[in-house]
Amino acid sequence: MSGFALDARMSGSVSAEHPVEEIAQILGVLPLFARLDRASRAAIAAHCAVTEFRAGDTIMRQGRMSTFADVILDGEVDVFVDTPAGQVRVATVGRHQIVGEVGAIAAMPRTATVVARTALSVLRIRRGSLINLTGEHPAIAAAIVGELGRRLYGMNRSLAYLTYAANALGRDEYDPAILAEIIRQPGELAEFARAFASMAAEIEAKRRRRDEMRAAAEIQQSILPRPLAYEGALAAVDLHAEMHPAREIGGDFYDFFPVGKDCLAVTVADVSGKGIPAALFMAVSRTVLRSIENGGEDIGERIARANRLLSADNAAAMFVTAFHGVIDLRSGLLRYCNAGHNPPYLLRAGGGAERLPATGLPLGVDADLPYRLAETALRPGDALFLYSDGITEAFNARGEEFGAARLDAALDEVRGLGAAALVGNVLAATTEFAGGAEQSDDITALALVYRP
Repeated sequence: MSGFALDARMSGSVSAEHPVEEIAQILGVLPLFARLDRASRAAIAAHCAVTEFRAGDTIMRQGRMSTFADVILDGEVDVFVDTPAGQVRVATVGRHQIVGEVGAIAAMPRTATVVARTALSVLRIRRGSLINLTGEHPAIAAAIVGELGRRLYGMNRSLAYLTYAANALGRDEYDPAILAEIIRQPGELAEFARAFASMAAEIEAKRRRRDEMRAAAEIQQSILPRPLAYEGALAAVDLHAEMHPAREIGGDFYDFFPVGKDCLAVTVADVSGKGIPAALFMAVSRTVLRSIENGGEDIGERIARANRLLSADNAAAMFVTAFHGVIDLRSGLLRYCNAGHNPPYLLRAGGGAERLPATGLPLGVDADLPYRLAETALRPGDALFLYSDGITEAFNARGEEFGAARLDAALDEVRGLGAAALVGNVLAATTEFAGGAEQSDDITALALVYRP
């Protein structure tokens, strides 16, 4: 376990069961002493002591100065580092490995804590003994200097790779192969590299999910209709709509499209739930509500048919509230069904407002539900405002709800103006009221001003 400088509290007992020859052989497998001749290893072995510890004993403590290293003869230790977030276990070290070797080379504070994981037998090598032996065995001094040089080279190289990997991760160009060589090596930098690689893999997975959600949001936005071409009969209306999901994608949607030569269908809907399931059900609901306009029945019967389609095989038990209407652009006659949706506003040009209440329950609840057709007439200058409950149920930081009264006031402020002004003022009022509080639900608004 190269590179740890660890602090000690001795709580073990000294033993002398291992002969010098056996200790010298153990020293020979350690990088610090592997290049020494047999006589030098034997000299060090003669100055070592074998110490026993119980499981749970603290062998070295972070921050304390000490001048020895321990070679593990039997058992295992855990290595911990204190961080601002608490103590973190960075490694487990076992038989015939060395811990705290920097303490046997240079007097420095320990940078980690070592605790006996099991009953433990260690060979303790003290710095004083090594220094005293260098006069008689110069090879020991050469080994110490050489090991420090190799460690500095290895650490610098490893840190360079880790820095490169971190920069590549920031550029979204990370490749796990960058750290493969470091991870295969022993030592604490390998432990850190493994932790970094695990973190990088998690970040990459989150990036992929983010990119997928971003792509899904773009697809959802592409489903929404493009602005009307105000030509022919469509010149009789001014229409503007916006949808702002609470997450990357949402369950609200709006739709409008010509029906025949002289009519326009408009829809605002809100699917139960949020996120990907709601977005998928939203796409299906939009397709179904578009498809029913190919039938010859009245709107109530067409909505009932849409309900049967959405109720079939609805294992997720999702539903959608929807206002769907068709406007005769020549006469202003509006035929509609309100399937459990927020009642839209019909703002009269001469003053006052009407609400268009529900004519049935939400779609997808029960395949056999009936839906009633309702009618009203738009007069020149009248405006129709459709919205989802993400507006009235927007909350501020104090937990207060935007509510219908504030919506009424926002609409009154721009009464008589265009569709974009109606939508823009309501959304601005909602945002100002929320005051930075997190958006809790999808927000959708559609305004249509009848100007034949």
